[in-house]
Amino acid sequence: MRILQIINALTLGGAQFILLDLARHARSQGCEVEIACFRDGPIGGMLRQEGFTVHILGENFLDIPAFIRLIGILTKFRPDIVHSHLFRATFWARICCWLPPHIKLITSIHGCESTSFHYLERLLNRFSNGLVFPSRFLRDWYISRIRSRKSEECSIIYPGVDISWPVATRKSSPRVRIGTLSRLHPVKGIDRLIDACSQLKQRQIDFELVIGGDGRQRHELSELARKLNLADCCRFCGEISDRQSFLEALDIFVAPSRQEAFGIHICEAMERSLPVIGACVGGIPELIEHEETGLLFDPESPTALAQALEKLIGSPETRTRLGNNARNRVTSLFDREKAVARHIALFRQLCANRRHVHFAISSCELGGGERVALGLIRSLKARGWQISATCSGEPLATAIAETGATVSVSSMRGGGLFFALKLLATLCLLRPDIVSSHLNRASLATGLLGRLCHIPTIAHIHGLNKQSYYHFSDCLVAVSNAVKKHVVEQNASLSNIKVITNRIDKPALIAKKAINNPLRLVITAKLHKNKGHLWALEAIAQNLERIGDIRIDMLGEGPERAALEKYCRNSALKNHVCFHGFVDDPESFYDNIDIALLPSLGEGIPLSLLEAMRWGIPCIATNIGGIPEIVENDKNGVLVEPGAAEALVNAILQVRADYQRFSSAAIDKFKIINNYASMLDEFENLLLQTMRQKK
Repeated sequence: MRILQIINALTLGGAQFILLDLARHARSQGCEVEIACFRDGPIGGMLRQEGFTVHILGENFLDIPAFIRLIGILTKFRPDIVHSHLFRATFWARICCWLPPHIKLITSIHGCESTSFHYLERLLNRFSNGLVFPSRFLRDWYISRIRSRKSEECSIIYPGVDISWPVATRKSSPRVRIGTLSRLHPVKGIDRLIDACSQLKQRQIDFELVIGGDGRQRHELSELARKLNLADCCRFCGEISDRQSFLEALDIFVAPSRQEAFGIHICEAMERSLPVIGACVGGIPELIEHEETGLLFDPESPTALAQALEKLIGSPETRTRLGNNARNRVTSLFDREKAVARHIALFRQLCANRRHVHFAISSCELGGGERVALGLIRSLKARGWQISATCSGEPLATAIAETGATVSVSSMRGGGLFFALKLLATLCLLRPDIVSSHLNRASLATGLLGRLCHIPTIAHIHGLNKQSYYHFSDCLVAVSNAVKKHVVEQNASLSNIKVITNRIDKPALIAKKAINNPLRLVITAKLHKNKGHLWALEAIAQNLERIGDIRIDMLGEGPERAALEKYCRNSALKNHVCFHGFVDDPESFYDNIDIALLPSLGEGIPLSLLEAMRWGIPCIATNIGGIPEIVENDKNGVLVEPGAAEALVNAILQVRADYQRFSSAAIDKFKIINNYASMLDEFENLLLQTMRQKK
């Protein structure tokens, strides 16, 4: 596994030390590691001495040259994963990793950052495949403030510290040494510590205050110490190269921060068996258990800090107890070696197991093709795939969301332009491994956008459609042999067409024993001219005397509804037809249905007939498309030619006269052909094969 780590600067800091340890541990595990930064520093020197390649991106002209250099590094090194630290590095890493070939990106969030960070993070956080937080506090803050990632997408990995043995024995001294170690920045609250120590001096308590670290506030803090008459007992040490020796020279460690995501300096002090007094903010309470491994104080009260200091100064026994407990807590929970191992495990998991398929469906309904896609979504998610989808609205969007998949919605206005733009934005944001498209306009948009974004695409062809919709897709799935033949006749290449017939994820029921009176017939299809409703209704209306008492349930919605309702009102069918409109679950009707009719003028392979056969309902359908692949004439149903009115009437009479045989045959045929697990295996294998070929 190749890993590129990118960070703002290789100065001395918590994020930089995490990067250093991760690089060392990953290399020890056989990984190739390189580091990129905008500005060099002491950590960069350490990395080079140990043989790591360090790329300096530079800081000029709005970081554009650095961006170009980073693209070159990614192109040459070809990492399997990029790990970014701090916002500047993360911003450019997200853009670079989004570009083809879409490298996987893990981002460590080390702090709350500025307000501008919050706005940009809401826009860009989805460009990271995973987020890592150093504390529960920071993760919860991020989820509540940024509001665009779920908690299960955010890993908490405490940075921890190196556990060193043994801990040096502290020499007793009449003058207690109070110390802190951090950047000299207002957020670290060193001014509060100086204020609290001033109160101790006023009480004539003997102590020495040692401040390690450097920063922009050093002069201001020095002036504050002088003003509060602490010049004789306050010492500023500057940058500390040997942090362990510095800590071992202290008796009490103080972390007076106004804000702290985790606090590696606190962990380091606890690891050296130091009693720690920490402000009750951010992630500090996750480190310090009050009165057990240290003391917590109100960060707004220097007086509370002074009281905590006075308590420990006056009780060496308490200092020893808290220090020993602190050491034990760090050893068990905050071991740096375990932390970096968890990072590497996360990298490997993302590289090895991430399989993300995006479904593009240019519909908002729950017709046959949509229900096929919905079943695939549900089943692939159960097999461990990451699923997302784009559709054109309700009720399909809700049905997809109920499976747990991420759904984006856009209308089909503008000839599908808005849908295509939404799909493009979603693909750029989520960067799926492959896209599965369903229905014509989704397939056309997906094929074009897949080539633009370098994402492989598979188009499901659900009907006898024009091949031009699927010209740009990498692979085609024909739902029947008739569909495949239809597409091949339009000069499509045989090499990228695979037949995977539609199936449903439900078991067969039992054959119907009795026929209803009146006879119940159902047509489950979109109310569209292509579905042939009108000629079938006309045939039945003209032969009611021969057929006898009949009720026809029309399940579906569409542009022909008004015309069909008008015909029924003005014909002999006035009291025989009921229009139910769109029905979420057509099978809820089937227990009272005798015959399923599909007079379609063009059909891939109808899911509605499969669903009817499951209930033991014989099928009467037109002899076109993929229908003969599931309906055998004079066995589990009857096939008629489109528009053949006399044949349709005779078929109804034939099925009614020998109903038990037809019903039993429908169940038997369903059991033979409906192997849903096999269909899913074929589709999943096709997904993986297409992904490998495209890569």
